[in-house]
Amino acid sequence: MPAARPESEPERERGAGSRPESEPEREGGAGSRPASEPERERGAGSSHRALRLLAEEAARTGGQVAQGYFHSELTVRLKDDRSEVSDADDAAQAAVVACIRALRPRDAFIAEETLPWLAEQTPPTNGAFCWVIDPIDGTRNFVRGIPVYVCSVAVTQGGTPLAGALYDPERDTLYSASRDEGLFVNGRPRPPGLDAAARARRVHPRPVVAIPSSPVGPMAALTHAWLDRYICRNLGTTALHLALVATGELDGALADNCRLWDIAAGWVLVTAAGRVMTDPAGAPLFPLDVARYHGEELPAIAASAAFHAQLLGAGA
Repeated sequence: MPAARPESEPERERGAGSRPESEPEREGGAGSRPASEPERERGAGSSHRALRLLAEEAARTGGQVAQGYFHSELTVRLKDDRSEVSDADDAAQAAVVACIRALRPRDAFIAEETLPWLAEQTPPTNGAFCWVIDPIDGTRNFVRGIPVYVCSVAVTQGGTPLAGALYDPERDTLYSASRDEGLFVNGRPRPPGLDAAARARRVHPRPVVAIPSSPVGPMAALTHAWLDRYICRNLGTTALHLALVATGELDGALADNCRLWDIAAGWVLVTAAGRVMTDPAGAPLFPLDVARYHGEELPAIAASAAFHAQLLGAGA
């Protein structure tokens, strides 16, 4: 396992990775809280708590950079898979990596967008910490001026995500979790009993689920089965779908044509909230061999335990 950089005295006093004390906090939402003792623990430590706090800081940083480009004149190009990417994606990803590298220079990265210097990094291994980044999940929304997108950051070890965070800059909402701590929204624990979808079903019992934008093959058939049985939504960002399953605002989500960076942080949120997320056949998504991962698709279903079992049979 790569050794973490020893903390200096200033880092131990203010929490490495947090804002300098002279920098004012943003008003409202995720940036409105005064710095607490747990927040000052953020830094080069390897506890799940420290990793979550760093994921929060990195996701917020990337999301704020992306927001700075929103509604601006973007340079947009097509990747090999014909999906869009912009200079905002590149800038947000660079900011996330810089935030993490400042405290954990030996950790590896798997990121959606390719940057030349990432090829020079230490290759991901299953025994080391590996950060998984989607700088803008919802790029198609973003480049069209639709304000629905998030910055997603997770960290894995042993091929399994340990901690993760999603930042929605347009709503100034930060979702985060670690395997040891449970789910947090804007830095506050989210009790498992807060389930808006369950409350809504007392009035209207038909579940509300998220579906993929352009399903193909077997996933298209499953999506059509969901359309026949449930009330369906698509927000254009898989990561946000998963966050809303974690909070209980959506009953379930089907993810198709997604990669590790689309689901790694969301998987931590969903499972930390006591819900279930597997592949469409019910098999575990993790551990995953990150040393051999090269962008293969990772379709998934996420829901509460009872509803997850129902969803697995929905396409039968």
